[in-house]
Amino acid sequence: MNNVVALRRSPKIEQPEDLSAIVVAGSGGAAATTTCFGLATALRLGADVQVAAIDGTFGGGNLLERVGVEPIDPARAIRQLGSRMALSSAGAVVVGHGDASDSVLVDSLLADHRLARIHDVGTALRSRRLAPLLEAGAAVVIVAPARSEPLARMREGLEWLVGTYGRGVLARTVVSVSHQMPHRLVDLAPIREHLPVVAGFVEVPFDVALARPGTVDHRRLSVASIDAWTDVLDALGRIEAGDRDTDHQAGAGELA
Repeated sequence: MNNVVALRRSPKIEQPEDLSAIVVAGSGGAAATTTCFGLATALRLGADVQVAAIDGTFGGGNLLERVGVEPIDPARAIRQLGSRMALSSAGAVVVGHGDASDSVLVDSLLADHRLARIHDVGTALRSRRLAPLLEAGAAVVIVAPARSEPLARMREGLEWLVGTYGRGVLARTVVSVSHQMPHRLVDLAPIREHLPVVAGFVEVPFDVALARPGTVDHRRLSVASIDAWTDVLDALGRIEAGDRDTDHQAGAGELA
């Protein structure tokens, strides 16, 4: 498979194989599926690590149909995930939705195989089934299209996160705003100014390859899209680095 695309730089994540992140939509049609695929693609190409894009939506999702393009090598398959595994055009592992999927179990299975994990959970931010992942320290990428009403719902989602998990959750949250039209419809500067302080705020430009129906091939994506997803990964890398510093300080305190 020819995975060559133009890349400006690699994501700044020291231990990308340890990444666990949840991509959640602030509203319907927010591009959670393509963001999950985009982050997995940028990490796979930029850091040359094994990464999984996981359909964790409740009630069924189309991640596998949208980005899975070839069967996975049986040697790489995980028995518990059965026939729900395929590869994307970039070589990322794609895990389809399962009716009885346990997000924490899937995350653990993939972590045991040294894969970074990016979960597409659709609009299910408030679901109790996600709480174990959030409580285990998974980072959050909350996505919204660049339109006024969905952006307002995204803000409500951030407020719910704070009310449920405390303000500390904002340090583990990245906001990604996707432009789904060729021209800007909303000025994001005042919106960004009035959002709570989060770990990152990234705009993903309009990409005609994502607007087309059917299977997505990473080789048709614009460099600007991959670069924007790399910016999101950089923010996730800063979160990871902060976690390591906290663990180191706690360990030093225990030794003292």
